[in-house]
Amino acid sequence: MFAGAGSMPALRKRLGASIVLTLLSLVTIVLLLPTSRVSTRLQKIALGTTIDGSLWSWSSSYEEVEEDLGGEGTRLVIFGDSWVDDTIENGQGGKGKSWADYLCEEINCTSRLNFAASQPFESWPSFPPTGVMTSNSIHEATISKSKYTIALEIAELSLLPDLATQIQSYIALPLPTQRPTETIFVLSFGFWDVYDFSRLDYPIGQNGTDNSIKEIFKQLDILYNHFTTNLYSANTTDHRETTAPSFRVIIPRLFDPTLLPGWLTLRPSPPSPSSVAEQQKNAVYLTERWNNIMVNQVAQWVVTPPPPAPQKFEQSPSDEDIRNNSEPFQPTEEDRIIQKDVFYYDLPKLLLDIIIEHQLEDEGLSDASGLGKGESLFESVYQPCVHEAEGDDTDGLIDLNGMLVCKGPEDYLFWDSFNLGPAVKGMIGKEIGDMVRGNKTLRNQWEH
Repeated sequence: MFAGAGSMPALRKRLGASIVLTLLSLVTIVLLLPTSRVSTRLQKIALGTTIDGSLWSWSSSYEEVEEDLGGEGTRLVIFGDSWVDDTIENGQGGKGKSWADYLCEEINCTSRLNFAASQPFESWPSFPPTGVMTSNSIHEATISKSKYTIALEIAELSLLPDLATQIQSYIALPLPTQRPTETIFVLSFGFWDVYDFSRLDYPIGQNGTDNSIKEIFKQLDILYNHFTTNLYSANTTDHRETTAPSFRVIIPRLFDPTLLPGWLTLRPSPPSPSSVAEQQKNAVYLTERWNNIMVNQVAQWVVTPPPPAPQKFEQSPSDEDIRNNSEPFQPTEEDRIIQKDVFYYDLPKLLLDIIIEHQLEDEGLSDASGLGKGESLFESVYQPCVHEAEGDDTDGLIDLNGMLVCKGPEDYLFWDSFNLGPAVKGMIGKEIGDMVRGNKTLRNQWEH
C-alpha cells in the first residue's frame, strides 16, 4: 500500500518528463526539416497543439477550394488515413495518387475535398510508425489500460486528426454558393487502430476495437445531420424536385495489417511477456472482428430511420381547403426522407487475390478459382518500392530519408512498408468507380 502510494509522484514525474521530451523532439524536427509542404504541416501540428489546440490547423486551405464548388456534378469528400491521403512529399513522386483520387476520375467528380492525413515521412525513425486513429481519446483510454503502455506513446496520440476532428473541419467550411448535385463521402479508418490494439492484452484490444466502431457510426450520424440540415436542406433544395438525394458513403473492408511489409520490418519489438506471434494472432482476430461487426452495423445503420422531425404547431388546413386546392400535392423538403446508403467495398479480396496469384505463379500452381493461371502484374508483392539499401547497386535511386526509392513503382504492390503502390490504387479506384456508376449500394443489393 505504502509502496504504491509512494510510486505515484515518481510516475507523474516520468509522465511529465516524457511529454516535455516529446514536445522538444517535435520542435527539433520542425526546425531541422527543409521548407516544404510537409515541414509546414508538421510545424503547424506542433504549434497548433500548444497555441489553439487545433489538431487540423495545418490542413490545406480548403476554404479556397470550397468557394469554387457547387452546381451540377458530384462532389467527393474524403476522411481517413494514409490509404486515402493525397499528400505527396518531396521525393515521393512515384507514390502516385490515392485510390480516392482515381475514384474521382472514374466517376467524373467535379470537386473533391480531402481531409485524410498521414504521418510525415521525415518523422521516421524518430517516431515509430503510426497513423490516423478512429478516435484519439478512445485510443488513449484503451492503451492506458495495458501493462505495456509507456507515457511517450500517450503523448504522441495527438499528432494526427481523428475522424471527429476531420468531420468538424469539413462542417466548419462555408457552404457552397450552389449545392452540388450529389455529395459522396469516403471513410478509410481502422487500420492503425488494429495495428496498435494488437499489442495489448486481447480483451483490452477487443474493447478498443468495439468502441472505435461505435465512434464511426456516431460520427456518421453527425455528418448525416449536417448533410440533411445544411447542405441539402429546404433552403438549398430546388422545390421542383420530388426526390431527395441519398446520403451515400464509401467504406472499404479492413485489410489485415500483418500482411504488410512493415509488420515484420518496422514494428517495434514487443516487450516481454508479449511476443511477435501473440501480436500477430491478435491482429488477425481483431481484423476479422472489425470486419464482422462493421458489416452488421453498416446494414443496421442504413435501415435505421433518422429521428423524427420536431412537431410544428401550425394550423392544419381543413378538408374543404384541401378539396378546393386544384394544385397537385408537392412534397416539401421536410416530407422527404433522405435515405442513408453505403458502398461496402471488399478491399481484402482484391489484395489477397493479387498476392495469391503471385505466389501460385512462383510455384507454377493454380487453384480451382483460376488464380495462378494468369500472369502477376507485379515484380514483387512482398518488398515495397521504398526499401533499405541492399548491396552497392544504388545508382540512379532516389534517397528518401535514408531509404531508397525503386525505379519502377508501378511494378510493386506496395509503395512503402505500410501503403499501397500506384498501380493497385488505380485498380481500387476503378472497381469502386464501377460500384458507384452501377449504384451497387447495400440498398440496391437488397432490392435485387
